Amino acid sequence: MIRTFACLAICLLLATAAAAQPARPKTCLVLGGGGARGAAHIGVLRVLEREHVPIDCVVGTSMGAIVGGLYAAGYDADQIQGVLEHIDWKDMFQDDPGRPELPMRRKEDELRFLGGVELGLREGKIAFPRGAIQGQKLQLLLRRLLLSVGHTADFDDLPIPFRAVATDIGDGERVVFGHGDLAMAIRASMSVPGAFAPIRYQGHLLVDGGITDNVPVDVARALGGQRLIVVNVGEPLAPADQLNSPFAIASQMLTAMMKKQTDAQLATLGPEDLLLTPDLGDLGSAAFDRASQAVAHGYAAAQARVDGIGRFAVDDADYARFAAAHRQREFDPPLIAFLDVLDDRSRTAGYVEQQLQDLVGKPFDAKQLDERIGQAYGEGSYERIAYQIDKRDGKSGLVVQPVDKGWGPNFLRLGMRLSDNFNGINSYQLIGEANFTGLNEAGGESRNRVQIGQTTELYSEFVQPIGGRGQFYVAPYLQYIANDFPVNTGQGVNFAEYRRRRGLGALEAGWTPDSNWQLSAAFEYGRDAAYLRTGSPDFPDFSSAFGGVLLRVVYDNLDSSGFPTHGTRVDASQEYLLDKLGSTGNARITRARWDTALSYGANTILFGASVSASTGNGRDIQIAAFSPLGGLTNLSGYTENQLYATQTALLRGVYYRRLTDAQTLFSVPVYLGGSLEAGGIWDARSQIGNNPIAAGSVFLGVDTFLGPIFLGYGYAQGGHNALYLTFGSLLRSAQ
Repeated sequence: MIRTFACLAICLLLATAAAAQPARPKTCLVLGGGGARGAAHIGVLRVLEREHVPIDCVVGTSMGAIVGGLYAAGYDADQIQGVLEHIDWKDMFQDDPGRPELPMRRKEDELRFLGGVELGLREGKIAFPRGAIQGQKLQLLLRRLLLSVGHTADFDDLPIPFRAVATDIGDGERVVFGHGDLAMAIRASMSVPGAFAPIRYQGHLLVDGGITDNVPVDVARALGGQRLIVVNVGEPLAPADQLNSPFAIASQMLTAMMKKQTDAQLATLGPEDLLLTPDLGDLGSAAFDRASQAVAHGYAAAQARVDGIGRFAVDDADYARFAAAHRQREFDPPLIAFLDVLDDRSRTAGYVEQQLQDLVGKPFDAKQLDERIGQAYGEGSYERIAYQIDKRDGKSGLVVQPVDKGWGPNFLRLGMRLSDNFNGINSYQLIGEANFTGLNEAGGESRNRVQIGQTTELYSEFVQPIGGRGQFYVAPYLQYIANDFPVNTGQGVNFAEYRRRRGLGALEAGWTPDSNWQLSAAFEYGRDAAYLRTGSPDFPDFSSAFGGVLLRVVYDNLDSSGFPTHGTRVDASQEYLLDKLGSTGNARITRARWDTALSYGANTILFGASVSASTGNGRDIQIAAFSPLGGLTNLSGYTENQLYATQTALLRGVYYRRLTDAQTLFSVPVYLGGSLEAGGIWDARSQIGNNPIAAGSVFLGVDTFLGPIFLGYGYAQGGHNALYLTFGSLLRSAQ
């Protein structure tokens, strides 16, 4: 009994002593926005951890919301820096998956358009994207990083209470997120206008919080912060002599507006608060490739104020208690019991469901899910595809939200090809394609193309994915195409020129087992005609009907359609023209093209070969078998498509070296290169390979948003030479 009373007395005395000691003031960390400059926050966090400074709440804007949100979710400074260092920023600022993961139809589009411009067709008007980047990959990254707190709806229940600041672009008001989906709140906070598209969330159309509150001191006060550690990484105003473009002026106006409200917030700081302003020099908000430098500058700024930081520190025991609570929560990947693809913001939710359905019944795998979502996104009609893990009736599943492009559902793409040999021979090709998407839930679409220039074309098809994951498709199509082709000797001496016109209808069916393979078969019927334009009047006009079967296989995992550095593309087809299917005569046409890229550092070699060969009984049926040769790296020295014949072949090796720094985030790729080639044209399949023509070239290439541009010189055996200014690709389709 005496011992019990003694224990109670001691506990009472300890409780009284603890109550007599003043509570530690609540310390809140305020992390401002600044794009890549915000990586400096990580250096500050490292010093705070080293000096044993516990943080009771975190408030962030834009990049400050990313770093602050991760810290609030239990990441420490080293872990956040590890995340930062492993991000491929070039890839992060491209919404589509890498080219090897794109659907085969998108790869074919790239070869045809080579960049071009995509516009929306909405309610009879031209529409534009709301941002250059939709932020699809960033959103998936944030979701993956924050899986451990995915079910934490109240941000006060995070390891450290947190607030993110965004701006409602509709009314210009600040929006402070203290509950909801943490990944979505952070994504909304850093939607830099013009760069990242705004995002609709919780009834707001949201952009970067820096517009209304870049350093949200007042939000930290409202959260109960009694002492603030504030980190300002905002970009300073540029000197007047650097304001030499409309973009620079617009950027200065935004910076001035943000600086004014930031200065007003900083003016409210008191003697108990600490302001850190890292000296980031010329490190711009878009210089994510220099983020590690920003971390070092943040560390230096905090180290310079280490005495001031010391007054926020606690003893080892208190900091150990903080560190024990500030850690990432365990995430146990659940079994996916159901899949719910929402259809309220997409006309093709069924297509997304097809891509993901086989994940049900398997353990959650974030990497695999990201890949599958990326493949669905690569179809081309989505603004974003987001997901959450939800629980229903004690079971876990995926809730997926596809959002159609806001500037769709119909799209207009414009492309251009130019060629000039500086010797009076030039050509142009303007391409327009109108795609009508979302015609049914399974992703049916209508594709309609018009070309004018060297080749005139009208093309229309309907594509319908079918099967479990949309791996099969059917595509009926109609085509009218007309182009000039010369009749010449094997050495390129023209003695006549014809205008070829073709009209056809076809029904194609295909299988794409994955993003790199396509196997297809088509039944086709049409008519070819050739009309003499120049040459002896004795040369006749001629025409023929054709009907038959076209079998084709394509393998393509090249990393780029402009200047590939690795991967292979093989495109092979066999066409059977049969009199039983309406052809004027029987023929067999074989076409194949192979390209493989190998690289070492900045150096790349592209090996390639192509062949077009035919057999048949009669001159007329051979109209369908003519194939072109000529142009830069395609028997250089001859002009584009100068040679036409029923039998062609080419073997080539192309070398190019990148002259600009590939690691720089926004550098323009410039290449210096050359080629060695051998090939020719023949009248009969048995003659292929006889007396080949040797050729070679040197060129300077630039990879632009409109596609590659080449300035080059080519020479072919026999004294043929040409200067080139070409918009086009080193790659071509075999068809």
